[in-house]
Amino acid sequence: MRRIARLSSCSVLAFALSGGASFAEVTAPQVWDGLEAALQGFGYSVTATETPTGDGLDVTDVVMRFDAPEDNATVEISFESIDLVENGDGSVSMTFPASMPITIDAAPEGEEAVMMVLDYGNQGLELVVSGEPGNMTYTYSATQLSISLAELEIDGTPVAREEARFDFILDNVEGTTVTATTTGAEFTQNVEAASARYDFAFNDPESDDAALVSGSMAGLFVSSTTVLPEGFDPTDAQSLAAGGFAARGTMGYTAGEMQFAATEPAGTTSGTTRTGTVRLEFAMDSDALRYDVQATDQAFTLSGPEMPLPLDVSMAESAFRVTAPIAKADEPQDMAFGLTLRGFEMSDLLWNVFDPGAALPRDPATIAMDITGQVTPFFNLFDPEQMAMLEATGGTPGELNALTLNDLTIDAAGAKLGGSGSFTFDNDDLQTFGGFPRPNGEINVTLDGANSLIDKLIAMGLLTNEDAMGARMMMSMFAVPGEGQDSLKSTLTINEQGHVLANGMRIQ
Repeated sequence: MRRIARLSSCSVLAFALSGGASFAEVTAPQVWDGLEAALQGFGYSVTATETPTGDGLDVTDVVMRFDAPEDNATVEISFESIDLVENGDGSVSMTFPASMPITIDAAPEGEEAVMMVLDYGNQGLELVVSGEPGNMTYTYSATQLSISLAELEIDGTPVAREEARFDFILDNVEGTTVTATTTGAEFTQNVEAASARYDFAFNDPESDDAALVSGSMAGLFVSSTTVLPEGFDPTDAQSLAAGGFAARGTMGYTAGEMQFAATEPAGTTSGTTRTGTVRLEFAMDSDALRYDVQATDQAFTLSGPEMPLPLDVSMAESAFRVTAPIAKADEPQDMAFGLTLRGFEMSDLLWNVFDPGAALPRDPATIAMDITGQVTPFFNLFDPEQMAMLEATGGTPGELNALTLNDLTIDAAGAKLGGSGSFTFDNDDLQTFGGFPRPNGEINVTLDGANSLIDKLIAMGLLTNEDAMGARMMMSMFAVPGEGQDSLKSTLTINEQGHVLANGMRIQ
């Protein structure tokens, strides 16, 4: 949570907030007070010298500081001045220095002390503030925004740039941010950038170890809303448990690529990645956490001295989603889990390792799972005292109430497994299934192409006739013929008495 707060607050400053036209008016002192209040809402202390001018306000000797005592760490942003000029139409223009250093000091107990200075730079940054006190809109654009590692010390020893470097650059950035601070604080942000480039590298002068990561992204976008209740403390996880906090948003890009290499005494391992559209949606409040990420047109290559063959794979689509309750509840709460790996392919060189005769179909493979359900949490995951008690007592964090398998698909090597079904769980009966709450429900399963796949595995020498016979006997016990050739289906049921049935025949 502290990292979220820091990144969000840096966004308030670095990307300068934003907004559209407004008929209300703001003055330069009101704009500065609003920015200062926003940063304080994210846990920063702010000191500066304010000097009124004929057309606005000069703010000099600016220092913004965030302390994280539990990590023995501080983040400090300092620069000479911000110029605020009243435009005569009710808006205010803000001018920031072209370079602003961000100093991070961290000395966690038992770990090396680290001091780094990041140089936040901008080219062609234009920022206009409109609206009214308590509800300001910030509009900005920049030819370029960048963050670079300017200094680094580890345990007091300087690290030169040729030993460690980091650069991140955004080109052609446009955005808006609206801040409402009448009760608590609410920040709504929309940002777009034409492209991004990044470069990270390190070389250990005392060994042969080195690493390099570089890449780019196109069509970046961020849209988010964050709500901070009055009295919210970003350094205290208890503030999340108290309620009122909420964050939701969408971010991603339309295309990306990366190259990486790592050198060790055994040699250099290197690779590349490529993606089409990547989209992340998230939502979090005092009750639940939701996370959904999707990507298209992915490709990955990897080679190195410890790999007998270079790895070359691709995937048409991948997705991961999760919904989890985080607050203590007396009633069942919704949960969800989803995983999709669709259109997976690998190079013929890899296929030929175990299937040189191309006996198996090399069509793109798919693995997909979609589960929803309900659970009842007994503890608040963001309450340190409750979690400490759970760890000390070895208690149960919650109970499982219901699960629904909306879809299960495994399609590979000419065979396809599908499934769907639902169960409820009796948490008062922990004896029937050996400490697990007794399920009640059914699942329907289909299997196509299994016998053909078994025959091919026998011909390839990967499966013996005896093993194949055992597999076929097992399928005949639990399944009946399906609708097509080489097709099987089965309905597995667990009734209220805890009996397990396959197609109506009791097996337990």
